[in-house]
Amino acid sequence: MSATVTNSSIYQERCQRAKEVMAEQGIDYLFIGPGADLQYLIGTPGMENERMMLMVIPQKGETAMIVPALEKLATSKFANFFELLDWTDAEGPQGRLKQLVGSANGPVKAAVGNQLWSMFLLELQKVLPEAEWSKASEVMKALRITKFPDEVQLLKDAAAIADKAFSDIVKLQFSGRAEREVMGDINNLLLKYGQEKMLFCIVGSGPNGAQPHHHTGDRVIQPGDVVVLDFGGAYKGYCSDMTRTVLVEGGTPDPDFEKVYNLVNQARAAGHKQAKPGVSCESVDAAARQVITEGGYGQYFVHRTGHGIGMEVHEEPYIVGGNGLTLEPGMAFSIEPGIYLPGRFGVRIEDIAVVTENGEENINLSTHEYVRVK
Repeated sequence: MSATVTNSSIYQERCQRAKEVMAEQGIDYLFIGPGADLQYLIGTPGMENERMMLMVIPQKGETAMIVPALEKLATSKFANFFELLDWTDAEGPQGRLKQLVGSANGPVKAAVGNQLWSMFLLELQKVLPEAEWSKASEVMKALRITKFPDEVQLLKDAAAIADKAFSDIVKLQFSGRAEREVMGDINNLLLKYGQEKMLFCIVGSGPNGAQPHHHTGDRVIQPGDVVVLDFGGAYKGYCSDMTRTVLVEGGTPDPDFEKVYNLVNQARAAGHKQAKPGVSCESVDAAARQVITEGGYGQYFVHRTGHGIGMEVHEEPYIVGGNGLTLEPGMAFSIEPGIYLPGRFGVRIEDIAVVTENGEENINLSTHEYVRVK
């Protein structure tokens, strides 16, 4: 277990803010299991396995956490403002659940973490059979969607590491090597420059680049290939995520590559230009999408323009048609238009944008011109 910051008062304030949002939304209990929400609230993501570890936040009353006995010592360093209730393998967690919420009278409204395992939700439903259930994301979204300055700085630090890794990876050999070998190089570079781990990596070469979420594999990269590089890692609890598309020297590149690349780059710039306080998420998507549609490739832009980023690679706000949410200073998200031509190649360019008081700041500084690699 690891903490993102050590000041417990920050987490106490976050839990208090959660209670205020619960009151606004009429929620009586908030149940949070291991993951990013727990890390945001207490400083550790917890241990996710078949043993129940559960943060219980009542709108009225004292916050507590149910933990397996073998995790109590590791969790205790974060428990400066809430009670730890441990349970043994022989006992099971049911007694602790009843102790905390079994006295609730009549119907209550309860919100559970989006990633809480169904087996734990079923146990909660036994203890609260009359409860009305909802997703905790409606509470946590209000807390996490806008980043504080220290969080923005951590996102910038994570992005700087990704930029350094890209600067180095394009100096290495691509042609004649398998995609997974290049992925290994990216992993090593992210670790070299300070990220704790690589969270994901897509190396999509040639026709594989036309699959937006290609699973990096054994295809050998050829001269003339277009290669999509999409990767990110974790730094002090916060994520990086960037994409660049490179061209392998030699061979015969697809004749439409430069046209497609320039169109995607123009769409990227249009998205960033639109992103500012007071505009909607869907308007940023529309600005980027319009460029590609007017360029004749609209049917090949097959995903949303972006997603929020913070303690998770994908979180609120989502930059997508139909999302009328208004952007506010402190919101952070990707802008990543792409064009994918089946059987030929794909192009995607992705940066992280942070909304400021007067506009937005692009926190990825790598070139947007395509780079030729060996």
